[in-house]
Amino acid sequence: MAVKEYYFEGKNIDAALDAAAAQLGEDKDMLSYEVVQTASKGIFGIGATLAKIKISVESFDDETENADAQPEQEVKPVQEAEPTKLPQGFEPEKISKKQKPKGEKNSAPIKPDPVIAQRTLTPVPDDDENVPVITEFILGLLEKLEIENGSVNISFDENGSYFTQIDGSKMGVLIGRRGEALDAAQYITNLAVNRGRDKKIRVVLDSENYRAKRIATLEALANKTADKALKYRKNQSLEPMGSYERRIIHAALSGREHITTYSIGTEPRRKVIVAYVK
Repeated sequence: MAVKEYYFEGKNIDAALDAAAAQLGEDKDMLSYEVVQTASKGIFGIGATLAKIKISVESFDDETENADAQPEQEVKPVQEAEPTKLPQGFEPEKISKKQKPKGEKNSAPIKPDPVIAQRTLTPVPDDDENVPVITEFILGLLEKLEIENGSVNISFDENGSYFTQIDGSKMGVLIGRRGEALDAAQYITNLAVNRGRDKKIRVVLDSENYRAKRIATLEALANKTADKALKYRKNQSLEPMGSYERRIIHAALSGREHITTYSIGTEPRRKVIVAYVK
């Protein structure tokens, strides 16, 4: 007999139990669980956490274990039936299809380098008046999030933005699930430092090289999903993503033969379709 441990999340403990009951096919009131993490609202949505519970299930046959109860992957493709036509709301400028001259042999798909990997950073002048403003606001935010030993390193990137690398303890709180907290912190920082300015500046936040790692994860997901579309000759749908992450998916598959991509839906539930084309 084996014991399997499953983790479920929700906006509160009761919601996590609902998710567990639905996936395990059990009555919620009959489930025994351990609270791993309570929910927290954070500050302005930054540092917010979901409630998490752990449920141990005894099994005599590992192969018959409920597959739906496996821990959630960070991003996962969901197979969909092949549409008969491009749905309304697709993004034509982001559809990609490799054109190949006749007689040319198949070649490996071209994978562009990650966007962040191409970033060229240059030092900011010592007398730049924006650096103290950005630094003070971010350090204050870290203090409110109870992140200790916070430090800020600011450079110019190739777009002229203030690329801000943040270090400290418990940086996972600042980054959040799929970088949502980091994006929120970046948005709030830009609002704060641009208040009352005639000439706006742009601040980009990063921590623990998260943005480059996220791009690598999305590129791997894109190619894995394209492989599945080619294997089954059916379109595949990805989870809803923000516009920045959708662009990464489109770019990653721009060189794949028999593959095209487009987006459907409305924000914030807009998602990428990885489509098979003959």
